Amino acid sequence: MGKRGCLVLLYVCLLSAMAGGQNLVWKDTMVLVALQNPSDSGISLVQFRFTQDMEYAFTCSNLLMLNWQKGDGVGQLTMQQLVKYRSKLNYSRNFTISTSFIHSLGIQFFFDSISRFQPDENTLDTRMELKLWKNLTFTFHSNLTTRLFNGYDYSSDQGGTLLRTINSAFLTPLLGTFSAGFGWTVPRLGTFSLGLSAAKLTVVVNRDVFDQQDIIEFYGVPKEKSHWFEYGFSMHLMVDKDILKRVHWNCDLLIFKNYQKPIDLVVRNLIAIRLNKMLKATIQTRICYEKEVSENIQVENLFSLGLYFNL
Repeated sequence: MGKRGCLVLLYVCLLSAMAGGQNLVWKDTMVLVALQNPSDSGISLVQFRFTQDMEYAFTCSNLLMLNWQKGDGVGQLTMQQLVKYRSKLNYSRNFTISTSFIHSLGIQFFFDSISRFQPDENTLDTRMELKLWKNLTFTFHSNLTTRLFNGYDYSSDQGGTLLRTINSAFLTPLLGTFSAGFGWTVPRLGTFSLGLSAAKLTVVVNRDVFDQQDIIEFYGVPKEKSHWFEYGFSMHLMVDKDILKRVHWNCDLLIFKNYQKPIDLVVRNLIAIRLNKMLKATIQTRICYEKEVSENIQVENLFSLGLYFNL
């Protein structure tokens, strides 16, 4: 074979390798393929897929509160920012790790010149799912929630002096729920999971909440302890659905039941209406019940209109 034949053979080999190499990464998916036949897509031996998205919104809101224990429920003007980050890692379509981080921070201005950070909620939600059969999965779920800034209750003494008492702070409390069980996925609607083995961790770092409020227990944590661990079972319902083209419905319901105590309930319901590419109206409802905090069901309604970005 002459020099010209060798050059032609080398050129053909290079083209084959380049054609096969293009199949290694496609649409954020890493695929191992057989390179012997570059015209074939190959047999997927190992497959990973990673997706992520982030939303940012800035809104001005009117807040209506019913039976809310932190504060007197006076109407106020709120400026709020919302950051939502979601990611998902799939392995061969049988194992999935998904995370969701939601940061909600608002500044409330009252008519009596009092201002405070409310809402102040930061939630990290993690799910690991192993597919067992069709829509049935074995699921491990964890949920961590805390605030960033100090929260205060305001009152006046006999001389009219404004007093404030701390009622919450960073990692005070830190609420964590962990569960392992089975989940059921409804395509294009959401997931339902039942934690047959579950635990709840409550951490109190700032000890001022005991002294300033003159209490011996905070969110079920005794004054002499820094945390409290409970066992039980849980139920988690997550709905994430687009309705028509401009309406999105997101509902997150979490129930934890200690074997010897009443249930703890947290519901976050959000209906978002996209008016145009950068303007969105939302209706948010948060329902909380925990006997150690209040005998009443606490309800917070937030109506907002503001700027919206999808990154």
